[in-house]
Amino acid sequence: MDEEPDEALMAQIRSGSQAAYRRLVHRHLKRTYALARRLTGNEAEAEDVVQDAFLQVWQRRAQWSDDGGARFTTWLYRVVLNRCIDHKRRPVGQDLDTVAEPSDGAPDAVSTIHRRQVAARLADAQNRLTPQQRAAVTLFYYENLSNADIAAVMQISIGAVESLLKRARQQLRLLLRASAQAARDSFDDG
Repeated sequence: MDEEPDEALMAQIRSGSQAAYRRLVHRHLKRTYALARRLTGNEAEAEDVVQDAFLQVWQRRAQWSDDGGARFTTWLYRVVLNRCIDHKRRPVGQDLDTVAEPSDGAPDAVSTIHRRQVAARLADAQNRLTPQQRAAVTLFYYENLSNADIAAVMQISIGAVESLLKRARQQLRLLLRASAQAARDSFDDG
């Protein structure tokens, strides 16, 4: 049955025979794919082209005629060639294999854990400040108030605010250094 000429299969396909269509596709799939692969230079595009070409064979089966003396393979290869040309004409996109994975805006687990640890150490260090220093730091860094505004809120001079902030920063630096050293020491096998 596979010896049946392409033209005879096309006559059956024109009548709607899906079995004849499957035999024809099976017979020409490898060669049309090889042709499309050589013309496009891309496996995925070649697959798309061949799929489109065989879809065209089915959809335009009534238009094919062997009256002009052309062989079926000539007509099929012309369809493949036209599909390849159409693929080359379409707007150029990027091959999915070359497109970088979109980055996830969310921090990874290690970064999240690290940030939480740093925030916990900072909160602990801030809790060790005097109430006046903690108030000045909170108003300056978390509420974004100016020194003059902090002075008004705390009912002290601007100079006193600057002094509180300076001492608080020094104290935080010392406490955070000690905390970081303690964290490093906990990982040493010593």
